[in-house]
Amino acid sequence: MMSPRKASVIVPTYRRPDLLRELLTSLSSQQTEYDFEVIVVNDDPEDNLSALELEFSDISVKVINLSEDHGRSIARNTGVRASSGDIIIFLDDDMTVVDGFITGHMDAHVHPRTAVVGNLVSAPEYARDPLARYIERQGAKKREPGAKLPPRCFRTGNGSLSRQLFQDVGMFDESFRTYGEDLDLAMRLNYKGAEFVFAEDAISYNHQDPDFDDMMEKLREWGRYTLPIFKKTHPEFTRDIWVDLGDPIEIGRESLSISLKKIGLRLVLTRPFYAVARLVYRCKWLGDALFPVIDFMRLFIYLGAYRESLKD
Repeated sequence: MMSPRKASVIVPTYRRPDLLRELLTSLSSQQTEYDFEVIVVNDDPEDNLSALELEFSDISVKVINLSEDHGRSIARNTGVRASSGDIIIFLDDDMTVVDGFITGHMDAHVHPRTAVVGNLVSAPEYARDPLARYIERQGAKKREPGAKLPPRCFRTGNGSLSRQLFQDVGMFDESFRTYGEDLDLAMRLNYKGAEFVFAEDAISYNHQDPDFDDMMEKLREWGRYTLPIFKKTHPEFTRDIWVDLGDPIEIGRESLSISLKKIGLRLVLTRPFYAVARLVYRCKWLGDALFPVIDFMRLFIYLGAYRESLKD
């Protein structure tokens, strides 16, 4: 049985001072028996945020101002190195947390190999937006009751693990400059025998505007630059999300069923179908019925970007 003593909340930030203040204000309202500190890693060299240390001295905020934009992996690793807690909690700067957040994470750490998935909830201002609801219901909330939580549910927008486990897997891969560094970490945690658990009481609200075009652009970047790396390092994950079906068709050199699946996917994932899906997506009144439409558009974007990478 593990008895965690202190939490270090690591928050990378880039040009979101107002949202960051809201997050720190919510952390200052935590009523918990656990000691915790907050490490803010500012990735914007043009904006010194050191004044926040005095403004939020009640929760022991430490600000690290980086000399240049290094990206999320380096920022988070830098924050962890400067921290002192035995449990590391990762948060994004566009979130606020409810009372019980720290306790929810800390209580979930029952053994050294626990990796905790927090409860990410859409902010009240976006509660009726289909895309916000779609994002909220992914991951841990999508699994069947009693099913084992897969590593892909672990996200650094609201997740925690022991310092020792984080160091054992080599921390974040600092070569990542595109999206996917948290999933890469989660897969390496899985290889080390981590047990992923869902902490329902560790609630954070995501205040990022649910921007569909922004999501698609990130997926395009992820498909073109991150998935080719994952195909080599985490092949079991890429098979789960159909990346193998984006590879060239090799009739006679692969099973007929695989060839047919590849052909079928190419027939469906075409621009005319995508254009229709975009039109349907405008019918926001359809609510949760739009979830399969969003699934289709996400697959179209990241698989198309992956196939483009094969031409390089």
